[in-house]
Amino acid sequence: MEKGIQLMLSIWSNTCPACLQGKIFRNLVSMNPQCPHCGEIFEKESGYFVGAMIASYFLGVFLALPVLLLAIFRFELEAAWAVTLCIGQTLLMQPFLFRYSRLLWIQIEARLTRAVNPDSDRKT
Repeated sequence: MEKGIQLMLSIWSNTCPACLQGKIFRNLVSMNPQCPHCGEIFEKESGYFVGAMIASYFLGVFLALPVLLLAIFRFELEAAWAVTLCIGQTLLMQPFLFRYSRLLWIQIEARLTRAVNPDSDRKT
């Protein structure tokens, strides 16, 4: 339970999974190539963030589905208007989806790597 709380706090506070001090993002959408505190490399290889794209999709659906259901069943909007509303919401949320899906992916990958090989040197 404590590790889950640490994971959520690390994602929310935008901190490095290795040292929990350096910032991963410089601003809303620009990432540091490595941790300014410990040197942990954030993008390991080309295609590394494909998993983050999948996480972004699921986060987007998780946020859009309640709006869609409320728009159709509570406010009785036509389906086309409800979908348009969800598309608008997703476009407005995209910078946050980008940021938090990458933060989530980096944190999960770091914890899985350490669980499989606790002695690994991840700064390569």
